[in-house]
Amino acid sequence: MDWLFDEPAVVLVLVAIAAILLVIEVALPTLGIAGTLGFAAATGAVVAVLRDDMTWWPLVGPAAAVLVWAVLIAARTSSPVTEVVAAASFALGGVGFGLANDDVASIVVAVITTAVLALGFPRAQRAANRLLDRPSVVGMEGLVGRAATVDRWQGDVHVVLLDGSRWNAETDATVELRAGDEVEVVGFHGSTVAIRPAVVRPPAGPPLSPAS
Repeated sequence: MDWLFDEPAVVLVLVAIAAILLVIEVALPTLGIAGTLGFAAATGAVVAVLRDDMTWWPLVGPAAAVLVWAVLIAARTSSPVTEVVAAASFALGGVGFGLANDDVASIVVAVITTAVLALGFPRAQRAANRLLDRPSVVGMEGLVGRAATVDRWQGDVHVVLLDGSRWNAETDATVELRAGDEVEVVGFHGSTVAIRPAVVRPPAGPPLSPAS
């Protein structure tokens, strides 16, 4: 199997795999799995290049392309011109690597991989944006928008009950709250939740006398 790593086309395949996995790692949370596999593929490509003394410098093009794609995803920026530049950098680097090492298969791999990455990048970016736009469902931010019930509201003691847990609470509402009132969590400060009444009761007043 060692002979496989002597082929420039295999090196470019490893570079392509590394590029795809690293872009996925930036776009989607994979707990480092895609990133680790991507770095492993890149390491395999480096080892193969050094062992067979291949001309490596054209691979700077694919590396630069991956960096540009990653920056676009991280910055949540869409730039058709920049995407074309990144794809061209990957293609020229891959084709240049094949020409420098007299390997036609590498050129074919470069063309196919460039097409896959260029077409797949917009989808990866949209998926990343959708994921980042989702409201947080963990930690204190996950409580915002949730309904709670007033447990105690006397003097400086303000406590609400949320999913069976008691939380210190504060509010800017002028309405007086009482135990059992329904409220909504609108924010937090430290471990104190900010709330507002879910239903505002009209202030108590004397009963209306019938009109004479």
